[in-house]
Amino acid sequence: MDNKELFDKLAGFAKTAYQYKGDITADTPFDELGKESMKMIALTSLIEDELDVEVTIHEVMKMKTFGELVDRVAEEYEE
Repeated sequence: MDNKELFDKLAGFAKTAYQYKGDITADTPFDELGKESMKMIALTSLIEDELDVEVTIHEVMKMKTFGELVDRVAEEYEE
């Protein structure tokens, strides 16, 4: 999976977890998505279940933009 495909997959996970209707870009701030812990847990669970990459809720809470999450997952993702 290339970076574009990974980005699109993660954006889909985020839209599902956050019930977000807008467009998500690398520069989308997590504050815009919402920092509710239950939604973050849903997002990190989707990432772990679907991509076998563990990202903790604490890591996500420290991230400012969606692009940071994509970079973090890309570091560990193996097809």
